[in-house]
Amino acid sequence: MADHKTKPCFKFKRGQCIFGKKCKFSHELNSASSEAPREPCQYLGASRGCFKGQQCKFSHDVAAGNDVNTQPRPSSSNSGPRTEFENGFREWTFLIPKQNTRFQHVEIEKFFKKGWDLINKEHTETGQQVIRKLASEEGLAMIKALTTEQAEGLELATRLRTFKAKTLPFFQTVSHPDILSSLILETPLDTICNFLFGPNGRRAIGLFKATTSALCALASDDTTSDEAQTSIAVTANLIVLEKIVELNQDAQLSAEFTTIVNDLSSTVPEQLLQAGSRSLARICRRLKIGTAMPLLEGRAPEQHGHRPVFEIGSDLPGALSELGPRHDNDHANIFDIKILPTTEEIQSLRLEYLPSSDPAKQHLPGLAGLLDRQFRLLREDTVGQLRDAVQTECQRLSKPANLQSSLKRQNNGVRNIIYQNIALLRLQVDRRKGLQLVAEFDQPPALARKGAKEREDWWKNTKQLQIDAFVCFVSSTGRAIFCSVCDPIPTPPPKNQTDHEDEDSLAQDWRESDERPSLFRHAQRASLVLSPVEDSSEDVTWINDHLGMFRNLRQSLVEFPGILLPSFQPTLQAIQKMSRTLDLPFSQFIAPDIQHGTDVEIPLPAYSRKQGFAFDLEPLTGGAQLRLITGQPFDDTILRERSTLDTAQRISTVNALRSSIALIQGPPGTGKSYTGVAIAKTLLKNRKAAQLGPIICVCYTNHALDQLLEHLVKDGVEQIIRLGSRSKSEVLQHLNLHNVSKEVRPTKVESYEKYRLYDSLNSLLHDIDELMLGLRDPTRWNKIKDYLEAHQTGHFHQLFGRGVDEDGFQEVRGKKYSVLNSWIRGAPKRITSNRTVTELLTINLKETSGLERSTLHKHWVQESTKELNRRLIHALESYRKIRDSLNKYHQELDLRCLLRANVIGVTTTGLARKLDVLRRVRAKVVIMEEAGEVLEAHTLTAFLPSIEHAILIGDHEQLRPQINNYEFQHENPQGTKFSLDISLFERLIHPQPGYLKLPYSSLEVQRRMHPSIAELIRSTLYPKLQDHSSVSTYPEVDGMRKRLFWLDHEEKEDASSSNLAQSFSKTNTWEVEMTAALVSHLVRQGVYANEDIAVLTPYLGQLQKLKQRLRSSFAIVLGDRDLDDLETKGLKDDDREETTAAAGSVQKQTLLNALRIATVDNFQGEEAKVIIISLVRSNDERKCGFLKTSNRINVLLSRARHGMYIVGNAHTARSVPMWNQVITLLENDGNLGQTLALCCPRHKETPIECADKSVKDMMVDYIMGSSYAEVDLDEYPCLIPTCGHILTLESMDGHMDMSEYYSTSSGTDVDDPIIALKSSSVPFSTSELKNCPMCRRPLRNINRYGRIVRRAWIDEATKKFIVWAAAQFVPLAARLAQAEAKLREPAAADKNLNTPRPGLAALSPALERLSLEPVRLTGSRDQQIQAVLKAHKEDQKYREIFLLRNNIRKFLRQVDEAEQPIGRIHSLVQDARNHRGIDTDLPDVPSVLQVRDRLLATVLLLRCDYAILFNFVTPSNGGATSPQACRLDLALARKDCETLIQDSRSRQQPALEIEGLLYHARYAALERNRSTTLSDTDTTTLIDRARDHLHLARTICTAHPAQTAGLAEEIAAAEKMLRDATFYEPVTNAEKAAVYAAMAEDFRGTGHWYYCANGHPFTVGDCGMPMETARCPQCGATVGGQHHQPAEGVTRANDLEAEFGRR
Repeated sequence: MADHKTKPCFKFKRGQCIFGKKCKFSHELNSASSEAPREPCQYLGASRGCFKGQQCKFSHDVAAGNDVNTQPRPSSSNSGPRTEFENGFREWTFLIPKQNTRFQHVEIEKFFKKGWDLINKEHTETGQQVIRKLASEEGLAMIKALTTEQAEGLELATRLRTFKAKTLPFFQTVSHPDILSSLILETPLDTICNFLFGPNGRRAIGLFKATTSALCALASDDTTSDEAQTSIAVTANLIVLEKIVELNQDAQLSAEFTTIVNDLSSTVPEQLLQAGSRSLARICRRLKIGTAMPLLEGRAPEQHGHRPVFEIGSDLPGALSELGPRHDNDHANIFDIKILPTTEEIQSLRLEYLPSSDPAKQHLPGLAGLLDRQFRLLREDTVGQLRDAVQTECQRLSKPANLQSSLKRQNNGVRNIIYQNIALLRLQVDRRKGLQLVAEFDQPPALARKGAKEREDWWKNTKQLQIDAFVCFVSSTGRAIFCSVCDPIPTPPPKNQTDHEDEDSLAQDWRESDERPSLFRHAQRASLVLSPVEDSSEDVTWINDHLGMFRNLRQSLVEFPGILLPSFQPTLQAIQKMSRTLDLPFSQFIAPDIQHGTDVEIPLPAYSRKQGFAFDLEPLTGGAQLRLITGQPFDDTILRERSTLDTAQRISTVNALRSSIALIQGPPGTGKSYTGVAIAKTLLKNRKAAQLGPIICVCYTNHALDQLLEHLVKDGVEQIIRLGSRSKSEVLQHLNLHNVSKEVRPTKVESYEKYRLYDSLNSLLHDIDELMLGLRDPTRWNKIKDYLEAHQTGHFHQLFGRGVDEDGFQEVRGKKYSVLNSWIRGAPKRITSNRTVTELLTINLKETSGLERSTLHKHWVQESTKELNRRLIHALESYRKIRDSLNKYHQELDLRCLLRANVIGVTTTGLARKLDVLRRVRAKVVIMEEAGEVLEAHTLTAFLPSIEHAILIGDHEQLRPQINNYEFQHENPQGTKFSLDISLFERLIHPQPGYLKLPYSSLEVQRRMHPSIAELIRSTLYPKLQDHSSVSTYPEVDGMRKRLFWLDHEEKEDASSSNLAQSFSKTNTWEVEMTAALVSHLVRQGVYANEDIAVLTPYLGQLQKLKQRLRSSFAIVLGDRDLDDLETKGLKDDDREETTAAAGSVQKQTLLNALRIATVDNFQGEEAKVIIISLVRSNDERKCGFLKTSNRINVLLSRARHGMYIVGNAHTARSVPMWNQVITLLENDGNLGQTLALCCPRHKETPIECADKSVKDMMVDYIMGSSYAEVDLDEYPCLIPTCGHILTLESMDGHMDMSEYYSTSSGTDVDDPIIALKSSSVPFSTSELKNCPMCRRPLRNINRYGRIVRRAWIDEATKKFIVWAAAQFVPLAARLAQAEAKLREPAAADKNLNTPRPGLAALSPALERLSLEPVRLTGSRDQQIQAVLKAHKEDQKYREIFLLRNNIRKFLRQVDEAEQPIGRIHSLVQDARNHRGIDTDLPDVPSVLQVRDRLLATVLLLRCDYAILFNFVTPSNGGATSPQACRLDLALARKDCETLIQDSRSRQQPALEIEGLLYHARYAALERNRSTTLSDTDTTTLIDRARDHLHLARTICTAHPAQTAGLAEEIAAAEKMLRDATFYEPVTNAEKAAVYAAMAEDFRGTGHWYYCANGHPFTVGDCGMPMETARCPQCGATVGGQHHQPAEGVTRANDLEAEFGRR
């Protein structure tokens, strides 16, 4: 057997060999290479070595140099002149002594001072290089020398000198804010701090004992003049100590660290500790926790040293429970709890531990107890409902198939959809999305017998299993795996990251779509890609063991529509991290350890306590100088005189600036946002003086955040960044972090590290693919072979020792046989033993029986699979680390942008997602709007550790935070003890037992509601609320007798629907109809714009019904949150209806009003002029449902500005105290009743009652003025249009002008007097489409007037066609002029006219060799142009004009007479007559057909074709070199010109007739000497005919000068072409260009519209009346006029002007 060790291992060269020393191939590197010495590889000294193996371009020879941890320097070929920073870093690295060289004190001092100088220059790339160098082996050696010198200094003077010269620069270097905030420097910084800690903390203890004594001496030295420098030294020392204590838990157990901190804090004066007070507080907190921890091995770390204080009988969490933990995810420490439920947790039947709001009953005190409570309750509110749904499905699957319940959703509080018979097909890894799982399941029953397109539409319309949907895979084995749905399209490899040989295959795999999972491609089974949301090695192993086993297991997929993991996971993770650090600002107020007195004094913001600081209030005073000195009385005279703020707003603003945590409560409409903007602008003015960093503005909704940031932008605030992708503001689009960060360039360090990581990722993905391939078929012979070779070498040599080929075969005596299969089947029959696996492992394989061989083979497969699984899990862990590192480099760019921002805007959810980055921006101020609507957990996450000033603005009397579980709501008697829906804002104003009450400011002047509306909330909730003078001047609501009214009724709400989704909501059909009628009435007044009217309702079910009822008349506008809620609750419309609505939405948006409909909860913060409210609830039990809380009632009653109308059952509502007060107020003012008084805007004194009696009082005879009750229907029959109004037949006939269209009989004894049509019923005879005289809605669906209405429709459509055709023609003409100019450019620029054109070579290769064989262009114009296209397919300018020609041809087809509205109708009627056997043909309708548009398009196409042919055959344009080089036959083109001439002449279009004559002559000139068929005589005849055409053209120009302006010049050019045989390409002259421009202006409505005597429309100037006589551009009839009087036969086209001319 050949010695394989002499052969190199190629996998080792790629860094992919997994066998190590056991590899049978050589791992020796070729040392005989003659290459130049390479620089050392920085990863060779790492624990895992270099991942590239021999492919690494750097040296792996340790002797090559000792600097193995430095970055490879750029090659000289790529490097330019070094910058100042690069030279500085280079000089600094030269200060590091070589190995085995004694450190010199001077070098150490220079090294650390130079390092601090480099850091202090704040150059990002240099800072990264310095810290990474310090974390290297050489840097740590320098740090070790420094700490040794500092700690060993015996004399105090020596310690002090060492500290000042060396240790302090080092501390300042590693504690610089930019270094601490960097994401990519986190690992090297941790390395430095861990090294400083040393073995058992000895190095840190010695170092900080020395620095503490030095600092104490420095602080007590009276000769020290620079107190600021001493403060800096103390702060740097504390920051480094804090970092060390945070990273090393052992430090928390050491009493010596406590002594160091106590000495420092007791000796150094307080003013010197102020800057580092936060670090000192965190150190003390850490050491206090550590001191209380027992030192025994069996301690319970979950207790955090706090003795449980709990009520008797409560079941504590985790190990604290007397019954033991409930499951594997039940812990006393919330940091140990997984966010999503584990399999054991899902199966557990014990209730979870839920702490109450009373701190005395929590098992942890203070801040730890608060965070514990918030985490557990929020997790139960979000995750608990998912757990219960999955538990129900697990229980269903565990039962036998015949006992399983149906898939109807249980009432467990969360909507879910279940997909059956799911099969796991395979695992895969996407380079960006990570581990993925391909699965398939049965198509839903609704898709039975549906086609692929129908299935695709169904999945799109239902929005089920969309990308990022949250699902859970459930198996009957009890396994539950939470996943999210992924895009089936794989992530393509990044550019420049793939090898050339693999690039094509990777691209092919990426683009291949036939094999991708699809929900709709297959009729029986749907497939999709899932991504597990948590990393679990157990799940990966389980999946690999159960791939494709759906027939043996019962498995399903549970989807949770509307629930996204990022909506709650980041917040819960943030609370977990906070529970470890306990670094929440203002914790002494938010979660006090002890109860203070009733009066709490809020301190000043820490940054404002610096000596000499004062707030500059110039932004509030309009430029006047005014300063607010903190801690001193403030004279607000200037502020009162110069500010636009009212009194309460001024007080609130000043108090907010003076308080480190400020609360501002504002009733509806009092200017909370305005006040917030004023505070923000003031803080921005003082940003530099106070070193505030970015100001973080947090809002609950995207709408409120957009409004706030837009205000700041309009006020001139710069450097604003908005986080999140759901902004609807166009102003803020370019300020989005995603867009801004694209402009930031990475440093060289970052670029190199990202390249290295991507390279590692490529190699790792290759390994994972191989591992997964082995797991898919673990019985393959080569997997057995690899396992035996690595673990059982004896058996390996017995089976494969003589070698096998690539398929596992050996050749013996000329025959091949499978080694493994032959051994399994070839057992001697004489051996029948059945030994255990343990015994078989040492037995010769030949001495085993058949049963033993099967047993051994099965063992090998199992062990090989375990090994592959183990390696796969290890590889996946490596993948996650690489992805995390790459994410950090991407986040580093985001961080760089945020650090340069003045304002950072983010929603509460977005803040939790970006928390890791935001914690590093060093922001000191956070402003939170809508604070009363934000969960306390979300508010706590907004309090970043660096925050020194928090301003919360909101209203606790409005909506509380929304939660899912009613059992946790404050209004629920059983939920009061939890009160999860109480915001931190409300709790600080109205504290619960055990918490503090903080002072707050209130706004008092409202500028939204009319005083009568504001009285409803003033009398019930806000007794101090005042009305601004402007609200008293609001106009009355048009069409209504009262601006405020409650329409009372006793119509019951709808019974519960059989639809499970709707059964959880409430509807009231009667209120839907009444609301729709009221909305229609208000809209008909023509006063209110789209945003002025809004319909509110508390229930999603009612919202859906209102949407369905009103969308036929209005374009419905729903907010994002309402749309999400409808989708989450499954309240979707019928697919067919949705499609129809979507198709018509564009038309409704343009022709009708858009109407806003919203639920109460999603309309907070918004307003409208008129609000219509549907309360829905009307029942005998007097249950009000959602509207029983004062918060929701408050929002409902405070949205309207001018008017508010409530439709509801007052008897039902009176059961709620606040509703009772409101109803009493309305009754006292006469604003409640069972009839709603309307009025006509013109006759406001005449009331109209919106009730059943109003129908009888409706006026129906506009001639006699009779009402419906007064009319005798037998004598005066009535008609009821679709709008609902009633009119007598006589009134309607008069309104519709029936006498203008029909001849009537004068007799009175006939039922219908109409006897014949009048001749006036011709096209364009109708002036307008008639509307209802009452509401102005169109009268289109009354059969009696069908002919009139349809005639008007046809006219209207024809007018639209006129405008459209002109709008299409003008751009085409302009584009053609540009294309002609491009064709002429090469002829002007090309100096070598003899160079053959590329296209001609394609037509005839012989021509390229200067052959005399001609190119022939024959056939129709289309065929000739296609031939030219083939010749010039590579020429860009030809491609453009060919594309333009296609557009012109398309336009020509569209303007054909047969395609016009009247033409189509004419054809349809003629076909119907023929089908019925009516032989007579309909008369033609030439007078209404717009022939001119077709003729114009014909001219345009002739011109385009001529330009192409002219350019192709003309020598000066690079065409043929001689007349014989191209042969033409343009007979068909000339025939087309003759047709144009005849059509134009018959339609009285002189200008277009001349165009036909001109192009006939041009084509004749182009064909002369190039004809393929004409003799010399025929050519002469052709030219003579062309001259005759031109003579006729001149005659026409003379006869019609006004209509043929500019054509005389073109005629002259054509005559010269025929006379001189010289080619001239026609160019659009200035006059013709002016005509086109005038056409464009005409059809934009710059002039006024008229009809000529023949009915053709035209326009004149802006004056509105004609000033000169002219000719109709279509027929030549006299138009215009003089002295503002039209000519005879000219009429004003009022309909066309009103409909289109003013658009």
